Amino acid sequence: MPSVRIIEVDLVIEIPEGKTLLQGALDHGLPFGFVCGGNAACGTCLVRVIEGLDSLPPRNPMEDFLAKAMLLEAEFRLGCQTPVGSAPLVLSIPSLSRQK
Repeated sequence: MPSVRIIEVDLVIEIPEGKTLLQGALDHGLPFGFVCGGNAACGTCLVRVIEGLDSLPPRNPMEDFLAKAMLLEAEFRLGCQTPVGSAPLVLSIPSLSRQK
């Protein structure tokens, strides 16, 4: 199971390959915001992939549409739409910074 390091909380969790970043974080008690119910409609589950971006699949059409509308660089992904690949990841989750 790939490890996922989240820099805002200095925590390493394991998320099964194929599970979304958002669901994996929620499974570990990290409630980083999402307003739309995980439907790629709001962008509140935004994550920045610091390491491991190449191991993730390309954006799906829903994520790609919102990413273009928000003018997001490639390293920014929607946690609700991004399944974990096979490699370890290092993430920044901006909404966790705002919860302090």
